Amino acid sequence: MTRIIASLAGWGVNVAIAFTALRTNLMRSILTTLGVMIGVFSVILAVAVGNGAQVSVTQQIATLGSNMAIVVPQPDSGSGPPRPNDRGRLTERDGQAIFRQVSGVRAVAPQIRNSVQLVTPGRSATTQATGATPEYGIVSNVNASEGRFLTKSDVGSAARVAVIGQTVSDKLFGDDSPVGQTIRVNRVPFTVVGLLESKGSNLGTDNDDQIVVPITTLRQRLLTTPTQGPDDVTLLFVGFEDEDALLAGQQEIKSLLRDRYRVQKGKINPFTVRTTTEIAETTGQVTQIFQAVLVAIASISLLVGGIGIMNIMLVSVTERTREIGLRMALGAKRSDIRNQFLVEAAVLCIIGGAIGLLLAILAATIFQKVADFPAPVGIDTALFSVAFSAIIGLLFGGYPAIRASRLSPIEALRSE
Repeated sequence: MTRIIASLAGWGVNVAIAFTALRTNLMRSILTTLGVMIGVFSVILAVAVGNGAQVSVTQQIATLGSNMAIVVPQPDSGSGPPRPNDRGRLTERDGQAIFRQVSGVRAVAPQIRNSVQLVTPGRSATTQATGATPEYGIVSNVNASEGRFLTKSDVGSAARVAVIGQTVSDKLFGDDSPVGQTIRVNRVPFTVVGLLESKGSNLGTDNDDQIVVPITTLRQRLLTTPTQGPDDVTLLFVGFEDEDALLAGQQEIKSLLRDRYRVQKGKINPFTVRTTTEIAETTGQVTQIFQAVLVAIASISLLVGGIGIMNIMLVSVTERTREIGLRMALGAKRSDIRNQFLVEAAVLCIIGGAIGLLLAILAATIFQKVADFPAPVGIDTALFSVAFSAIIGLLFGGYPAIRASRLSPIEALRSE
């Protein structure tokens, strides 16, 4: 116990000496910590932005719906090299066949999408119109917070009704309720029958900047480019009962559509079937690579800061040669000298790391508010950054500390 107390006391003395030495050359100490501070600031901010990108991607995919497959009339690059004439098509009849013949399907939501111009007295906006059926709300977890969603009657009669997002409502009606109001969509009058629940924005995409109209209405009145057939669609959302049904159903959809379009063996699929799980995994890998690149670039500045620590500690050893010799002459061990300079280097890095951490948290907070993009700084990241700063100090301060401990007391006392 006595030995432990003595050891702690020795380290306490080293810390006190370290702060005294740093105060003696205050400006040099500040400039030295600046390199570590910038390095830690850059690394933490890069990690925060990378984590934020992963959070945004997860939230964006969650807005699509869970246990869902997305079918688009694009050649599947995974089934062979695409050719110019490989582009396929999808129809509402394909969706009906999937619903009837693929096991575990909860609902199929065919969609057509088109950019439209919205006009109300004194206001206008441009947004994306989604032509859909009532199943769109089931598959994508889309509900009306006010009014109602589309009905089968709306689709059957090609009714001129619309359910609008919160952003569209704010642009066209301000604080007033949009339900029951009339808007002109590409000069065609529509009645607003519902307001969609807000889903926020992710990765710069405003999920509330949209309107949903009956698919038949959009096809007949709002399409600027005619489709190949009377029931062609842009994509199909296929909702499954659970994840197991989703995994099995993906292959069943591919087999069914290959049969329906008479795709010969060895030929590329004129359609692509992707699940939300696959999309999440792919985008997660991309964001991880993005984060790794950011951290690697930011780490260069931290490396430069560590080299600066080594340089300043070597200068300090040279300037304090007589002090080192005097301490040795008074009985200080080589380990005491080594520990003293190691502690000084660690203190410099910890101070720089702590300041860099605080600035990174401040910058991340400002970034979240200004850019509306999540940039979380976790407690584990904060603790790791401070600990890593100390490690940088020990690593780059190691050589100067060892060099100081190996000085000859006699030669040190003779130095000017």
